[in-house]
Amino acid sequence: MTAPPLVLQWGRERYMLKYGDEDLRDTTLGQFKEVCREVTGVPSSGMKLIFSGATMKDDSSPLAYYGIYPGASVKLIGRKDGSEKSGPVTEEEREENAVIHKIDDISNEATDLLSSRMQAYLADAQLYMDQFLSGSMDGMDDEALSQIKTSESKKLNDAYVYISETLMQYLLKVDCVECPPSADKARQRRRQAVRLLQSWLDQIDAKKSSVKLAEATVSQ
Repeated sequence: MTAPPLVLQWGRERYMLKYGDEDLRDTTLGQFKEVCREVTGVPSSGMKLIFSGATMKDDSSPLAYYGIYPGASVKLIGRKDGSEKSGPVTEEEREENAVIHKIDDISNEATDLLSSRMQAYLADAQLYMDQFLSGSMDGMDDEALSQIKTSESKKLNDAYVYISETLMQYLLKVDCVECPPSADKARQRRRQAVRLLQSWLDQIDAKKSSVKLAEATVSQ
């Protein structure tokens, strides 16, 4: 199963970074700051990274030391070098920025609404397979076990339907965002948003398929 992306929050911007458990153990805060610099343009010497309300300070410590996990959100505070001296924004830039903000708003809304639900579904589906489809509860009364299994199966299916349908709605929203002809950054941001939402859909589809396969195997 693909680990959920680490969310880097910088003002209104959100960046989805691929960090699994092993990456979090191997990557130091200093190395992560360099990644943040490449993504945002904020100099590593002038940035502050906050997780769970606390500022991370020891650049030599791995990210896992701070309790960061796949799917967690890290807040970045900082300013790009020379941003206060930048020239006037052109009409094309203003239009592209508005499109980017619209895409980000859709992605952020989807993340806030579905990230925790998706992780709960994946965990619950695995627990369902471990408890009811692996034979670990064979000693339980058959009728009681069947009732519990049916109830849990329905909960899983309801959660899957809600998440998948909602993801499809957000994918449609992103796809309907029109980018100006020269708005390369906006088109790239739209592709990133689509990839993120599609990866979540792929994850829950894969887990649902695993549950169906396990159920079919048990019923044989």
